[in-house]
Amino acid sequence: MELENCIRCLGYSEMYSSSAIIHTNMKPNLEYKADLWKPYEIKVLFLAESPPFHSSKSNAVNDSYFYNHNESQRFLGAPSPLLGTLSWNLFWLLGINNKLPKNEKLEEFRERSCYYLNAVKCRAERYNKKNLINRTVKNCSFFLEREIKDLKPKTIVVLGERALYSLKCCDQFKESIPSNRINNLLEETKKQPIRIANFKLYFLPLPIWRNRQYLDSIQLIFKLVKKEIQ
Repeated sequence: MELENCIRCLGYSEMYSSSAIIHTNMKPNLEYKADLWKPYEIKVLFLAESPPFHSSKSNAVNDSYFYNHNESQRFLGAPSPLLGTLSWNLFWLLGINNKLPKNEKLEEFRERSCYYLNAVKCRAERYNKKNLINRTVKNCSFFLEREIKDLKPKTIVVLGERALYSLKCCDQFKESIPSNRINNLLEETKKQPIRIANFKLYFLPLPIWRNRQYLDSIQLIFKLVKKEIQ
């Protein structure tokens, strides 16, 4: 099945009493043509769980999807570490100037041989900030595994528990990904990446405000990540 036609998660909110509605008609990586930002060689692939929910009735400048180049420069509070959107925080951690327009930041991100993926492709309208059900993540692992095989990244930076789970759902990784929780893996990869097959893997909490207590550890890992793209 091709991604644009996939509706496997349609109705899961009713079937499984889920805390989120999966909008299978909203696939922002296709809408914003994320593959156009793909570098020729991918040195570092950032993997997060799912795109943010954004109503089709809302203005595009308020859509914080990573590859929305029309996104306005917004903060969730004062412009201090990890108070921006995920893309703002990643650019800051990589040393990309956040005063630039979004499309110029994305250009620099690509020039540094970096690429970003969501493990879950459709937008999820969440309630009570709970996790997506496992079945949704497993459904999308088919597409994720195919993407990783095609992209051939040298390093994968896993952003958060659910992104880690999505990687474990891929056949090529499920036997080799450590069973440790991401906090333990964070401590391990502060010193050096974990090597699996042809990849280096770093694990860290999603770099957003609620995880600010991990900022020192996140910055240590990004020092190592930046060496991968020099």
